[in-house]
Amino acid sequence: MLKILIASEDGERLAELARLVSSSGCYQIMRLQAAPGSLSTHACQLRSADALIIDQPGTGSAQMLSIEVLRQQYADLPCILITQTQERDDLIRALRAGVSDVLTWPLERAQLTTALTRLETNYTPRTKDEARVVAFISSKGGAGSSVISSNIGYTLAAHAHKRVLLIDLNTQFSDTHFLVSNKTPPATLSEVCAQVDRLDDAFLEACLTRVADNFDILAGASDPIKAGEIKKDKIEYVLSLVSPIYDFVLVDVGQAINPLSIAVLDHSDQICVVVQPTIAFARTGRRLLDILHGLHYPAEKLRILLNRHGKRDELPRATLEHVFGQKLFHILPDDAGAVDDSICHGVPIAKEHRNSTMAKALVALADILATARENDRGAPQEKGFSLSKLFTRAKTSSPNIA
Repeated sequence: MLKILIASEDGERLAELARLVSSSGCYQIMRLQAAPGSLSTHACQLRSADALIIDQPGTGSAQMLSIEVLRQQYADLPCILITQTQERDDLIRALRAGVSDVLTWPLERAQLTTALTRLETNYTPRTKDEARVVAFISSKGGAGSSVISSNIGYTLAAHAHKRVLLIDLNTQFSDTHFLVSNKTPPATLSEVCAQVDRLDDAFLEACLTRVADNFDILAGASDPIKAGEIKKDKIEYVLSLVSPIYDFVLVDVGQAINPLSIAVLDHSDQICVVVQPTIAFARTGRRLLDILHGLHYPAEKLRILLNRHGKRDELPRATLEHVFGQKLFHILPDDAGAVDDSICHGVPIAKEHRNSTMAKALVALADILATARENDRGAPQEKGFSLSKLFTRAKTSSPNIA
């Protein structure tokens, strides 16, 4: 599905263009209310788009110069220009700049459909070095997904030298950022989604909590009511905008399985299910895996992260792997002293207790994730969203736990 960015200074025309494009085919539409001359400042949207539609009523030399400059900056981004009138010289100038079609307003749907079909037929995927998206989901409250996702984010940045963004999608009083930072977030995910149409590089930078060099956090909604205002298409839009900027986008999903979390899971390269080695977590972890299999996520996409290994009452590894039906991906130790002290001070574990067993396990996990990204760089990923997955749970058998 092509991502088409529509840019217009006029809000009404922008809405009408979005409606016409939507009725012309199956496209992911991104809107940007901005003057054509200022488009180059919206690098987030331009990087993530597959095609661009510019509504520019005038076709004077100054207006055409801005189109030429934009085409020089983004020569690999197919562009359709919509104008109020068409002067022959301006038309020739636009086509020489690399605009694929010049259409006249008011726009006929058949005319737009023909132009979009031609663009799609001739489309060559842009070369994008996009982030590896890793989702962390809890099998049960207290599993430790927030602690792990926030600390592995820091470890990937500090030790693997990757640029990392952590998005807190937990819908119940999100506070993941406070586990590794004592800063008050300048904005939350719900606030960003409410203003997603103005999300350029500068606005995004102003909304993030900078934990360390190369590690940013987009804080979660401050309460469940605000979290409920986040819509699926908005979080997908945010993911598409930040993906070209970072090496990793980590998402702390929490426990919820709903259209919003499914949208994130669909866009993820890996889904890490966080469990602990007890009967209670084994039961809920198995149920969660059944749901994820029922949503048709392939086995190679699902990973079991075992947290707090070394507890007295824990189940043997062989038993856990039998229950889950797959090998454990990585094991994190029960290092309560280092973890609790780090949380109390709001400092990453690998920084506060760098010689602890937990810090060493996090570094090992960061190396595994970083190596996986290097291995699959450039490989196409299937991340399409389908809400129908929610209602097509496959039947799977699960071992009983006494």
